Amino acid sequence: MSVPSWNRTASKLDAFYEAVKLRHIVTQIIMRNFGLKREKYNSLIGRQAREKYPELKRLFERIDNYQNEVEKQKLLTEYPEWIIEKVRENLFRYSSDLVSNISAANEIQCRTKEEYVKRILMEDAAIGNIAQIRQEVLFVEEFFNIDLSRYMEYSEQLENTKNYLYKWKKSTIRDYDEFLHPEKKEARLQKEKQRKERKK
Repeated sequence: MSVPSWNRTASKLDAFYEAVKLRHIVTQIIMRNFGLKREKYNSLIGRQAREKYPELKRLFERIDNYQNEVEKQKLLTEYPEWIIEKVRENLFRYSSDLVSNISAANEIQCRTKEEYVKRILMEDAAIGNIAQIRQEVLFVEEFFNIDLSRYMEYSEQLENTKNYLYKWKKSTIRDYDEFLHPEKKEARLQKEKQRKERKK
């Protein structure tokens, strides 16, 4: 038996619950700087060794170049600070908007045609937020040449949240159709009653 809309809180809603989990994952990715390092790495060759063995300068340079190649893809300071901050802001905003849109949609009573339409539009906005998060994460992975799935299992959570949102929207559209055509609701309830009686 479904919970009446007037007795349903956002915390009980599957789409909301999954969206909150997704937001936590995205926030963790942001806090970890996408797995990139904050500071420059320490050179394998210390200052004292360089001063003590100046004849090995060319060898030390080769070692430095090798270390640069190994570390550069993981080094946060290889990229302008503004692009790191912009991507962080985008991901934080998209995940925040996702939860906000779901919460606001769930608060709508859906007692009029306009309220049904408003809820459906907000559900669409939440689905759009999922697409925004996905595209931003793909950009991070491609631009910084890193695999975020090594740090957080975000992909599966994105799909779970999207699927729950689609189911919720489908249910809202069905309720809206039955609001406009009450006879359809009566027919559906009659079929459900007959189905239950056959199971007895």
